Amino acid sequence: MRRLISALLLLFSPVAATPAEELQTIIVKPGDTLWSISNTYLKDPRKWGEILKYNRLPAADPSIALPGMALKVPVNLIKEQFRAAKLVYFVNEVMFRRTGAPDWRGVASKMDLFKSDTVRTKVDARADIRFYTGEVLNLFPNSIAVLRPPGKKNTDVELLAGELRGLRSRVVTASARITPKTKDTEFGAKLKDDLTTLVQVYKGKADVEAQGKTVEVQAGFAAEVKMDMPPSEPVKLPPLPQLDGAQTTLTASSGPQLRSEGGKISLGNLKTGKTPGANAALPGDKDLTKNMPKTGNIDDKNIDANEIVKMISVANPVASYHLQVSKTQAFTTLALDKTYDAFETINLNGRIPAGDYYMRVALVDLLGFEGKFSTPRKITVEKE
Repeated sequence: MRRLISALLLLFSPVAATPAEELQTIIVKPGDTLWSISNTYLKDPRKWGEILKYNRLPAADPSIALPGMALKVPVNLIKEQFRAAKLVYFVNEVMFRRTGAPDWRGVASKMDLFKSDTVRTKVDARADIRFYTGEVLNLFPNSIAVLRPPGKKNTDVELLAGELRGLRSRVVTASARITPKTKDTEFGAKLKDDLTTLVQVYKGKADVEAQGKTVEVQAGFAAEVKMDMPPSEPVKLPPLPQLDGAQTTLTASSGPQLRSEGGKISLGNLKTGKTPGANAALPGDKDLTKNMPKTGNIDDKNIDANEIVKMISVANPVASYHLQVSKTQAFTTLALDKTYDAFETINLNGRIPAGDYYMRVALVDLLGFEGKFSTPRKITVEKE
């Protein structure tokens, strides 16, 4: 009898996961059984017994309804589409809402996010999310995105508002579907107030689909999709200079430089950056750089996609720069987080307390797409 009792206790007692074992939480809903959960979430439902090793359950019968609880399940047993994503970084006010939940809650560092969860960034907030399957999502300020939205097959993210940058992420918006074509494809997607989608590819290539038409957008090109319209033909954009290395200079040899001296920060020589040659042309040898007009109004809802390239000054594709200043290289807390005009000089002296800080900058083009942050650079702020 003692042996039988000991065996039963061992069976229904949770076993601690090994250090290498990753567990994911699955919330039990009313009427759920161990068998129904296994059929829904597990790659092999016959392995329902594995769940017993990590959870204290009232019975081992897989057909008995479970009480409301959270089950711990090894990640390697779960179907890919149900695996959680991880919030790897966030700054300022970022909110999330579980599927079916009425209220928004503040996120926590390194928290798990699940299928159908919605993430929202407020003013000056950012969130970086990594799926267990490898896709990466960078959510910019004033944005809303649903992770692995219900009812949408082959979709990682549904962008409801704002802007994101994706690595291999399959994205849908109200007006378009974006599908990366290579393993290293990086692109930006921006949803305007009129639900027009702007897509810009930085690396690799992506298919942009709407209204039965698909166009392939290569690196360095952009496309526009208006609501209930097919996507435009891709247009080539002048390259946005990238900040390079610890010196925080731009990759173009004679391009703009990030200057920081005595607590003052500015971008210089913006008009001498590397730009496309005079023969830069779109597919079909249509040269949109010839007789280029002055910068147009990017908020004009009637803008034609073929005008996108005309709205980027060939001499200066940088519209502004996003500056972050922090006491730590991890930038977990920020002393300053603001976007400035490209030709504006910022005097940090007196704006933030005196001391040593780290700063980093991301350049923003005239379409509003933001590049990657530069390598953190140490600066000293003095009393004014």
